[in-house]
Amino acid sequence: MKLTPDERKMLEGGYGAAKARALDYIIQFGEAFDAERLVDVIYVHYPAEMSIYKGLVEDLLEYAETGATVAVPTTTSTLACDLEQWDRLGCPAPVHDLQAKAVAAHRKMGMACTYTCTPQFLGYVPPKGSYIISVESSAIIYFNSVLGARTNRGGHLTRYSAITGKYPLIGYLLDENRRGTHLIRVKLAPEELRHDCDYSALGFAVGRIVGSQVPIFDFLGTPTQTSLLALGAALATSGSVALFHAPPHTAEAKTVDEAFQGAKPVEVHEITKSSIDAAFQAMTTIAPGDEIDFVTLGCPHYNLEQIRYVAEFFRSTGEKVNPGVRLWICTNRMTKQAAAWEGYTRIIEDAGGFVVCDTCPVESHMRISTCREHGLSVPQIRAMVTDSFKMARYVRDLIGCETAIRDRDSCLKAAISGRMS
Repeated sequence: MKLTPDERKMLEGGYGAAKARALDYIIQFGEAFDAERLVDVIYVHYPAEMSIYKGLVEDLLEYAETGATVAVPTTTSTLACDLEQWDRLGCPAPVHDLQAKAVAAHRKMGMACTYTCTPQFLGYVPPKGSYIISVESSAIIYFNSVLGARTNRGGHLTRYSAITGKYPLIGYLLDENRRGTHLIRVKLAPEELRHDCDYSALGFAVGRIVGSQVPIFDFLGTPTQTSLLALGAALATSGSVALFHAPPHTAEAKTVDEAFQGAKPVEVHEITKSSIDAAFQAMTTIAPGDEIDFVTLGCPHYNLEQIRYVAEFFRSTGEKVNPGVRLWICTNRMTKQAAAWEGYTRIIEDAGGFVVCDTCPVESHMRISTCREHGLSVPQIRAMVTDSFKMARYVRDLIGCETAIRDRDSCLKAAISGRMS
């Protein structure tokens, strides 16, 4: 691999032992994939170590003592608990206490303690064409597709990219790997592609088809920021899609032909209402009228406007959450502070819901393995209603509950009635 003089200096210890070791890992990784050189990354979204996984926090604490500090702006992904109201949410003290130790270590290394899956909603908006490295599937696909920044699935290598500001020129950082592979003709009427959960269903249906390839959508109606987020999150859930094109709504191509970069589609698929209905049916195992005990919104994390909507729903209706139901609105702590300032948090909590930060159900103490370790009942949730295919897909396996997908208003109505509509 060709190294610049500055990179060679770093590798030889000119910027300290921690950076030298980190760069050595980066180089080894790049050479394994035949990278010709490294590139400078301008931003990293880092996989904050979660205390529900053995050894991760302990490894972080040890690594922070090496003196390693980040070289580029670095945000942190979700944790295993809400650090401020963990006890109200039923989190065991050992899970919280270990998790809390991570914060000081992240700060010592110079990271921003955002603890969110949507750092782009906090002002971390890398320019089109810039090299970044990110974890969190919904963030990766949003950065690549909607913003046109360039990232691979960072995994644990993000630590070393954050420390060095370097990454091998491979994968989705290369032009040729960003061309579309599958043409998706969306044959849906405007009313059939209206809610964020409709876009989530579309993503879930297409992800099953394309796997890890690059779909091109020839029609997406009039998507919003949050519907594109929902689409990408579901694409990365049923498949492992890290990049999609939807001209003219995404960053890199004005037309379908431009997105293919002169190549022909590997496959062409039509998505109709029956495709969407099948996706909803596949992830809905709760019958109408059945009792439910959990409703969650905010996968990926809700922004301020989405929280405002929920607060206005309860303010205008005067309704309360059913005593037998837990309602979680998941977000990051910065957005929760803004929601508190606006009065939204109090309205939701007065109605019986929780505005939860730092985490979400699937990343929490409610996982089957964590429940068994700490003597909690399994499953912690019996029947969950959500507007997110990503959430529904993962809680089935990790929490062991039944699921239903509904639009946001229907989710809130289910929280009030305690029954599936």
